[in-house]
Amino acid sequence: MTRPAPTRTSLPPRGARWPRRVILGFAVVAAAFFLGAIAFYPLLALAVLLLSHLLILYPTLVANCQWWGPVRTRFKTNEREIWLTIDDGPDPVHTPRMLEILQRLEAKATFFVIGERAAKFPAQVEAIRAAGHELANHTARHPSGTFWCLSAARIASEIDDCALPGRCFRAPAGMKSFFVHPVLDRRGMELIGWTVRGLDTVSQDPEAVALRILRQIGPGAIVLLHEGHRVATDPDFHPRCLERTLEELRKANYRCVLPRPEQLR
Repeated sequence: MTRPAPTRTSLPPRGARWPRRVILGFAVVAAAFFLGAIAFYPLLALAVLLLSHLLILYPTLVANCQWWGPVRTRFKTNEREIWLTIDDGPDPVHTPRMLEILQRLEAKATFFVIGERAAKFPAQVEAIRAAGHELANHTARHPSGTFWCLSAARIASEIDDCALPGRCFRAPAGMKSFFVHPVLDRRGMELIGWTVRGLDTVSQDPEAVALRILRQIGPGAIVLLHEGHRVATDPDFHPRCLERTLEELRKANYRCVLPRPEQLR
């Protein structure tokens, strides 16, 4: 798959950047204070340094925290509309079954795919497109354990090597460092989080996944589900989670749609 050329865009509004500047500025001041005060006030110096580290780790490790920059967790609508997102595919077992369920229950979804898997299973990528769903970037290799601490160059590589056109990006497990937003800004991309996730990668019960989602949704909610997990041990689990979730949403008169550009402004 060919790598798209980055496009430069304007930075986000000043109001979206000030927490980032404050945290990074405090980290510099805290380091200087530590070096100057450690010999005279060791406990105070350590406390200030620890606080600066905590202020950096919190927005990095907590999904949907917006201190480093905007994270979309809803879209604009006055209707009973939901944005269904499915991570970690494509998968030759799950993707065809999920496409059948989506068609049968008249739902649309955005598939946040992993670049290496998209290259390995191109037929599933084309099937997603042909069914009228959306493809979005979920990194090239899905380094869920290390993405939060990668360098800016490695983050750019993960995004570019996924080689999917479009403006939506989701970080693995929702974790992101202060490098992520500048990389996305230069590519005209937006970081997409979620309103509610079904916890279908840890739950053992599709009913519990569906009910958890139903309890926390509202118009404009972004719902996160997965595919490609437990394929060998329980291949029915993730399709069943999707099916039960869509059935419950349908009972509550919600529709799964792809947001229009004006709903994402």
